[in-house]
Amino acid sequence: MFFKKIYAAFINSFKGIYRALQEEFAFRIEFILSAFLIPASFFIGDNVLEIILLSGSTLFILLVELLNTAIETTLDRIGTEENDLTKYAKDMGSGAVLISLLLWLVTWSLIVIY
Repeated sequence: MFFKKIYAAFINSFKGIYRALQEEFAFRIEFILSAFLIPASFFIGDNVLEIILLSGSTLFILLVELLNTAIETTLDRIGTEENDLTKYAKDMGSGAVLISLLLWLVTWSLIVIY
């Protein structure tokens, strides 16, 4: 029973990622770039810590993008009419994605330059 629940959660997680790949352009681009950047981090990083930082900052973008998409989808389900709180929440989700991209840029720039 325990393994059945874990298996179901695992399948649901992959369904979510698959659906995001199908429907979210930004996630699709970031996912494709991650497929190249994560293996590249093993060649660019000089030690284990740098490899973890390079790979982790790249995966962090995907994580934040998935959470932003979940928030936006939930808000759209509640109602598609104009609402200041809905706009505010979507803007904050977008801001979180921007911060994750800036974190990625700083991490990769500092490790590649130094």
